[in-house]
Amino acid sequence: LGPRPTRARARALCASTTTCASVRLAVARALGRFVGAMPATPVLAVSGGCLLGGCLLLLRMSRPRTAETPLARMKQAFLVEGNTDIASAKIEVHEVDVPTPKSGQVLVRVAAAPINPSDDGIWKDARIKTATPIGIECSGSVVATGGGLYANHLLGKKVAVVGGGVYAEYVVADAFKSAYTLPEHLPVEMGCAFFVNPFTAVGILESVREAGGKVFIHTAGASQLGQMLAKLCLHEGVTLVSVVRRPEQKDLLVKLGCDERHVVVTGAGEPGSWKERLQALIKELKIKHAFDAIAGEMSGDLLALLPGGGCLWVYGRLSDQAISNVQPLDLIYRGKKIQGFMVATWMMKDGPLKGLRRSIKVASIVRKYLDSVFASDFVDVSLEEMHARYCEVKQAGVTGAKMRVRLQ
Repeated sequence: LGPRPTRARARALCASTTTCASVRLAVARALGRFVGAMPATPVLAVSGGCLLGGCLLLLRMSRPRTAETPLARMKQAFLVEGNTDIASAKIEVHEVDVPTPKSGQVLVRVAAAPINPSDDGIWKDARIKTATPIGIECSGSVVATGGGLYANHLLGKKVAVVGGGVYAEYVVADAFKSAYTLPEHLPVEMGCAFFVNPFTAVGILESVREAGGKVFIHTAGASQLGQMLAKLCLHEGVTLVSVVRRPEQKDLLVKLGCDERHVVVTGAGEPGSWKERLQALIKELKIKHAFDAIAGEMSGDLLALLPGGGCLWVYGRLSDQAISNVQPLDLIYRGKKIQGFMVATWMMKDGPLKGLRRSIKVASIVRKYLDSVFASDFVDVSLEEMHARYCEVKQAGVTGAKMRVRLQ
């Protein structure tokens, strides 16, 4: 082995990829001299060398890495002023520095990001008076990391990201908490709506099952989430009664495979009262559970139609109105319940450990059926035009597609 190992010699040997036991022995002896204790036996020496080599290898694997050099500056959308009249909200696109990922984080080059009802709600927040980054979820490719084993594992992969400020050309995300790998055979933009709608659909279905239900009602049945939920229930063998506004929305669900008897139209085009038709289905199918995305009078109407002991979950406010028309006697004497539902709360309801397990389980389900059960239809827009186009579509009441901001 030559002369007595020095500190530099030890470092050089540790960096080597050789598996020679005599080399590991020399490294361990050098390490022992550094700490003032020479290993007494070859076994201890070899063990110490292996430990040191493994630690150095982990450190090397955990260094920050880059797959491509990101731009120095990027475009990002900011809500400058929220307004209950969404058309009057002020959204601007600014040029800002590309963020730098820290240890455990990844830098994602964003391909696409959807506009969800929850984004709509943020834009309507009149309390926001200063430039605030917006956007809840997106998909893209990991182009750099701040270091860390799992972060480096994601380098070059397609991922979906959940977090804030994703209406941007680049976004930094926690590799473990906020990034979900996407199927490599699918276009990366297809995964932009990986979390909000799919996880909510699974959460709704599982909440009904946990309450002992095998059939339930869902309003906004022709929305992207409504269509997704209809496909999921068909896949899982659960009976779903969908409430929609127009006959063409009923046709859309029937084409997906829904039983036309289980789609109730509240607007013109169907004989009789929609409440009477829904009441008949509730009695026939013994429905005790309903999920409402509308709020306003719809919430009170649904609760009144449910039998004693029924439960209504409210998870949206598409009417832009407060919950109303709730009869106190339904709550006092008939044992009915009305409660909120939010997917993040459902995920973490049993604590962080079970929440993590639930997240991993649901992500695997979504990943498996991303191009079928959880597929969405999109209308693509640019970052600069997203606000104006979204307001136009909302004003027209168009159903059938989700708006998607394309960044590439």
